[in-house]
Amino acid sequence: MILSNDTDRIWLFDYDLTLYAESERAVLNSLDRRIALYVQQVANIDYDHAQEIRKRYWKEYGTTLAGLRAVYGVTPNDFFDFIHQPETLVYPDFAPQKRALLEILKGPKYIFTNGRSDWSRKGSSKMGILDCFERIVGLEDMNWDGKPQVSAYETMEKVLEYDGFWKKGDDPSRIVLLDDALHNLRPAHDRGWKTVWVNPISEENGSFTDFRIPDLMDLLKLLG
Repeated sequence: MILSNDTDRIWLFDYDLTLYAESERAVLNSLDRRIALYVQQVANIDYDHAQEIRKRYWKEYGTTLAGLRAVYGVTPNDFFDFIHQPETLVYPDFAPQKRALLEILKGPKYIFTNGRSDWSRKGSSKMGILDCFERIVGLEDMNWDGKPQVSAYETMEKVLEYDGFWKKGDDPSRIVLLDDALHNLRPAHDRGWKTVWVNPISEENGSFTDFRIPDLMDLLKLLG
């Protein structure tokens, strides 16, 4: 199957483990460590138990933050201010090859992320690709209710409408979401968006994935 690359396309990219690869997992690991430390502090538990809760909340609620808000009533900006400590974090490498790929894609491009936008802004700037995107739609733009909550996708469509690239009644398959998290693709598929699962590891698949690639650079193969 070929994914057409034309001016009517709207490209939405998750940030973590999508714009940068599984080979740079140290980036996400550095953030996950801070998240576990935050869980440890809020729940008053040991670090290993905090890591377990971090992962469990991600699976059950879509994001660890959503679980912390539901169970402990934490404030999102307190959470992000704690985990986004620059001296403790790792960022992706400069990636001119990804810039070249993004420049090939016709139509507007966005970062659509479950993180607060300063995290992906800093990282994509380090990669040298920040200016390839119209804007970053971060968790704060979704009223802190991120993917896979339906409201997150509704917000993204409103942003596209506001920016003049899409409106209700348009063909939803013009919108392409690339994401490493399988559960984030189902609501997009249900809305009629095209879905690309970026995952080099799992053998799992879903009827709601239109395409699967192991790495963002493999998008070139889909474009034919």
